[in-house]
Amino acid sequence: MLEIILTLSLVCTVVLLFVTLFNEYYQQRLGVSCMPTTPKVRAHMMGLIEEYAKDGHANIVELGCGWGGMARSATKRFPWLTTTGIEKSLFPYLFSKLRAIGNDTNIRHENIYKYDLKDADIILCYLSNQHMEGLEDKMTEELKPGSVVISSTFQFAKKKPDKIVPLTGVYDTKIYIYVF
Repeated sequence: MLEIILTLSLVCTVVLLFVTLFNEYYQQRLGVSCMPTTPKVRAHMMGLIEEYAKDGHANIVELGCGWGGMARSATKRFPWLTTTGIEKSLFPYLFSKLRAIGNDTNIRHENIYKYDLKDADIILCYLSNQHMEGLEDKMTEELKPGSVVISSTFQFAKKKPDKIVPLTGVYDTKIYIYVF
């Protein structure tokens, strides 16, 4: 019995080490780690989706959905809208895909720079300044007029936000809203 427990412990340790190292590889390769949005920020972003969804927007896309919390929240709160999460890092993608079982959240393993945004109405982001700068021209070219980008913490380099929502608390941050 002790032998079985030791073998299982060793297998679990090796698997966890592999997952950790593989995730670290993706973080280094992509230049960002997956950080969940705080509940307070998520709640405000859901309120902003509600505000802009009234304008006929039907397709929500979260770029860099990480562990899938924001995309799942949008699907639960707005089941009549289509929500798609895009994640390139393998383990967060797989975790998000598992979390999406039983609801209509569409999780895709794709590069955010290659994903076609032409049908997106509301874009959610919690990325980095580098990623926002890299996406700015893509969004300007691909998004249809009236599409809305809601970004937590990080803003575009050139485009000025149409609205800024400051949030205070443990982490003071801002939500930037851009209407294209």
